[in-house]
Amino acid sequence: MIMKKKSQAEDLGKPDSAIFKETHVLQSPEETLKFAKRLAAGLKPGSVLALSGGLGSGKTTFMKGLCAGLGVRGTDEVKSPTFVLMHVYKGLCPIYHFDLYRLDSAADAEEIGLEECLADAAAITCVEWAERAAGLFPENTYWLKFRTAGPETRILEIDSLKETRHDSQK
Repeated sequence: MIMKKKSQAEDLGKPDSAIFKETHVLQSPEETLKFAKRLAAGLKPGSVLALSGGLGSGKTTFMKGLCAGLGVRGTDEVKSPTFVLMHVYKGLCPIYHFDLYRLDSAADAEEIGLEECLADAAAITCVEWAERAAGLFPENTYWLKFRTAGPETRILEIDSLKETRHDSQK
């Protein structure tokens, strides 16, 4: 069951979409995959998603569903790029998937080319552990915070306000 305060997921990535905040309760990994696929339908090239949440909170499961919704074949290959820092998937447009877990600062993220990817209007950029370089993200970023609420249940908060980011490096 998905519960939400407000739903504009289909509008994500559209330049005229309203400022909003929504909360979703996802009861299983399968529900997380389905939600991400639906959300993907509202994205367009140039969209930026900043994902935060603890280990095992659902970020990579969400990415699998998002990639499936964006036309990536073989989503079993969608894995968190913790050790390689970035994967590029071919779907309806390029999808950049970063994981900043092993980085110490925004400067480290700049060194691996995060800013260039965030500015790529022809691609969708998704960044796990985004709070480690929050100051680099553009105004049109959607901030997704994952929390564990049970063995399989996750709470996902989506916010379009940059001011609500989890930025320890302002």
